Amino acid sequence: MRRFAIAVACALLAAVAAAEGNGKLQLHFIDVGQGMGALLITPNGETVLFDDGANKNCDKPLSYLQQLGITKIDYHINSHYHADHLGCASQVLAEFPLQKVAYDRGTSVTSDAMSTASYQNYATAAGSKRRTPTKGETLTLDAGSTHPVTITFVTLAGNGVPTTNENDLSLVALVHFDEFDAELGGDLSGENSGNYADIETTVIPLVHQVEVYEVHHHGSRYSSNEAWLAKIKPRVGIVSAGDGNTECSGGRPRPPGARGRAPLHVQ
Repeated sequence: MRRFAIAVACALLAAVAAAEGNGKLQLHFIDVGQGMGALLITPNGETVLFDDGANKNCDKPLSYLQQLGITKIDYHINSHYHADHLGCASQVLAEFPLQKVAYDRGTSVTSDAMSTASYQNYATAAGSKRRTPTKGETLTLDAGSTHPVTITFVTLAGNGVPTTNENDLSLVALVHFDEFDAELGGDLSGENSGNYADIETTVIPLVHQVEVYEVHHHGSRYSSNEAWLAKIKPRVGIVSAGDGNTECSGGRPRPPGARGRAPLHVQ
């Protein structure tokens, strides 16, 4: 753990200045308002952006990346096509040019209107660098190092479960570095409720215990089911939610009398 540094950017903390490639694995969870954005910097300086924030708050990820001294993005990994996860792709990639690959869940787009414009902007910004990984594919960073970093695309597009819910289709990524593991799975669902499908339970055989968990769907009651948490047993959970969202419900108000689930168990 001494070779790993985690930074959480929030309204009360200034962005932590960190040069690229400082010999530690850095994982920055960025304050993007109601949305998601995280930056991984390998010990040797390769950069991976997981989602890029909400389209109404693009100044937030842009400012944070500038303060870190970032000049380019090597890889962009998009979990799914909602505007709070890829709404700033065109602005971010215009200022920090994409060097290698933009990974996403595929070309099909759901009928969810809130994702359409942002998806088109993302597709234009990523251009020919877009690629859909295969299930179980692994990306190796710092490949020539004695301490490489790997990102495994555990599953995507609903893991074979028929669904048209954009959240259910989230791409799930596992970061591995020495004895450290982190899971980032966008807005993956964990309950059969309404138009949500329980994808988390089908993914359980494909994951393991992790140190850091990017809590699915901003702490929504439709995600992070008990079986999922019992398998990954996170030491730290990061809930990315906007100012004023006291219920961490992914922007959806709870019906009267509804009870929320604690977003994670800290071990």
